[in-house]
Order: sequence, then C-alpha cells, then structure tokens
Amino acid sequence: MIAKVVLLALLVAAACASPVAQDSTAINYGDAITQFLQAWKKMLPCGYAPDDIPVMAPLTNDFSSFQYSKGETNLVGNTSNILISGLNNFEIIGGAFDTSSQKASFDVLFPEIQILGSFAIEGVMSMLGIAFPVREVSLVNERFQQLRFVGEYTFGQSLTNPSGLRISEYHLQFYLGDVKIDNWHKLWDISLNDYANLWSSQMMNLLVKQIQPNVDQLLATYAMPNINAFLSAFSLNQLSQLFVNMANNWNSANCQVQA
Repeated sequence: MIAKVVLLALLVAAACASPVAQDSTAINYGDAITQFLQAWKKMLPCGYAPDDIPVMAPLTNDFSSFQYSKGETNLVGNTSNILISGLNNFEIIGGAFDTSSQKASFDVLFPEIQILGSFAIEGVMSMLGIAFPVREVSLVNERFQQLRFVGEYTFGQSLTNPSGLRISEYHLQFYLGDVKIDNWHKLWDISLNDYANLWSSQMMNLLVKQIQPNVDQLLATYAMPNINAFLSAFSLNQLSQLFVNMANNWNSANCQVQA
C-alpha cells in the first residue's frame, strides 16, 4: 500500500485544492498532501519500520545478483555497494487547480540524483545475429541532474465504487537536464573509459527523448490500474485522513538524521 500512496502523492503533490467536492467538515486535501510530503522528506533519512520503509536518503544495497537469458544472449552479473542519494531533495516548483474542469497541474524537480557503487557482468550477447563475449567489472558514478516531472490530471469518481475515487485523465512528461557518467571499467585504459562515459551520457539523453511520447501509455499499463484500484476504496475525506495519519506517524518517529 505504501508504494501506491507514495506514487499517488507525487502525482498530485502540487494540487492546491481538492478536485472533487468536500463537505465543510472534511480535511483539506491540499493541506493533507503538504503534510504528507513534508513528513516524507523528513522521514527518508531514517526510514520507518512499521510501514516497511527502508532508509532512502541515501538508499543503499549491499549486493544483488542477476541473470538474463534469451536466445543466444546469456548474461550473469551482480551489483554491490550501491548508494543512491538525492531522493529526498525534490522541490515542488508549482501547481494549480481549475475548479470548473477539475484539472490539476504539478511541477516537481529533483536537482540531482547520484548513483555510486560497482557492478560486474559476464557472458555472451547476441546482436543482429552476431554473438560476442561480454566481460565488465566497473565502478559506478552517475549523476542525473535537473530531473523534472511536469503533468496534469483529473480526479473523478471510481468506475467500480460510486463513493470512491480514481484518476480519470492524466498527462505526464519528464525532463532530464543532463547526465554525468564517470564510471570506471577496471579492464580498460583512461581514453577508452572516457569515450564510453561520453557515449553513455549521450545515449541516455537520447533515450529520455525517445521515451517521452510513450510515458502516458506506460503509466496506463503499469501504474494507473493499481492506483485506481487503490483509490476506489476511499472517499476524498478518507484519503486525506490517510495522508494526515501517515504524516503524523512519521513525524512522531522524530527523525533527526540529516541526509
């Protein structure tokens, strides 16, 4: 449930008013979201065990292994000592809500997310019918700068529960100002590493542009069914109260760690 609530909160974080009617005794939805996000940022350096939320500022992973096999491609590898920082440094640039159209907009910026660690991969890769050996042992140092999410949504009535909610229309775009890749392949010399890092940065920026037209479809396939199923169980007041309760619980943990 936490993952769905967090994704929903980021989608509607900048909404300054409720997109459906509330009675006079209801908790203000915009205030609830504000409390939630403030508590979320404060809690991330400590995590919150009762909700199974790990420390996420920074987010670390000591070791993970992976294996991929398809056709003539067979790869095995692992990552170790991964550290991801910057997840709690997002900024709400702006947001608006039109009461006549029930449409809200949001603009969220992560100034920089950095990934450190190492990975190793070995096996055989096949491309265009040509199989070739792969062996790489690298240190990872990648920075994603000015990662920005801009979108809009309409908050409406659930299709399965008349008293529940759903996000009925949405549009999301994301922008990446720059990618700084300074990985170090232990089996290569300096010039080859420099060339690979430059090529990887350029390819990442190109990939972001190529994904843009498909963002809404990806959301429709992988995110919205679960989010709307979750929302269908809540009225707006109940959802607002959930955000407030979660914020109160995280604030009560009194995390004092500075990420």
